[in-house]
This record gives sequence, C-alpha cells and structure tokens, in this order.
Amino acid sequence: MGSQRAAILGCVLLSGAAGACELVLSEHRGGRELARVPLAANAPTAQIAFTHSVLGTPVADRYEWRSDAGQWRAYLVEERFEGEGYGLPNAAGPGETLTRDGKGWRLQLNRLVHPLLVRPVRSQQTRLLVEGRAALLLESLSLAAIELRAMNCKKK
Repeated sequence: MGSQRAAILGCVLLSGAAGACELVLSEHRGGRELARVPLAANAPTAQIAFTHSVLGTPVADRYEWRSDAGQWRAYLVEERFEGEGYGLPNAAGPGETLTRDGKGWRLQLNRLVHPLLVRPVRSQQTRLLVEGRAALLLESLSLAAIELRAMNCKKK
C-alpha cells in the first residue's frame, strides 16, 4: 500500500504544469504543501465528498473558485446529501433552493467559504473529487486541517 500511495501522490503532485490553474492543498497551520491538482482554467470547481458522521450516508459539497478582490475564493454552490437532521440542511435559506434528488436532497446556494479548510476524518473517508481525475483520499495527505486554494486560473 505504501508504494501505491506514493505513486498516486507523485502523480497528483507532479500533474500540474507551472502556471496552470490548479488546486493547492496545504496544511492550514504549518503551510506545508501537500498536493497540487489541476483544475479547469475557465471554470475551477471541485467536490469534497464524505460519509456523514452520524447517519453514515453520503454527502458531497461542490465548490467553485472565483476571482474576488485579487484572490481566488471558494464558494459552496451545491450540497447533495441523504437523510435529515444532525447538521444537514432542513430548509433553504434566502436565495437558496432545496429540492428532492432521488433518495436524497440537493441544496443549491452561493456561500463564500474563505479560507476553505477541511479536516479529514478516517471514518468519514473525506475525498477530493475533480472531474477527469481519480478521487484523492485526503487522510492520505494529512489528518491536520487542509487548506484548499485555487491558483493561476483565468478570470471569468
């Protein structure tokens, strides 16, 4: 498993070309860079997927990065989940839409989340999902809080 993990991390770390739009993952407090993942330059998006800690059901949060005041900032634009209660939305707020989505729910919103920090928890299998790439299990990088920052993307 160790060599497989190293190979996967090596691909992720080396996959971004210098100056290309990418998501930089680093330890929040220490700043140690953990990985770089290429993003679509004109529409930088990614999902954080995990298993709900109480219900044991899937949750996926989709983020868009937008240029704002000279920085790329993350906006939570969609949350898909199954179940009710225990920290999950039960109603849409102003400007939000909550709809049934198969067995679960889909909340559409536009919430600034800056900085975007994720604390991987082994039991939740927290994963980074970027279209066209293999899922990245965040606990394989660190169990400390991880900051996700978009860099070198094109302004819309």
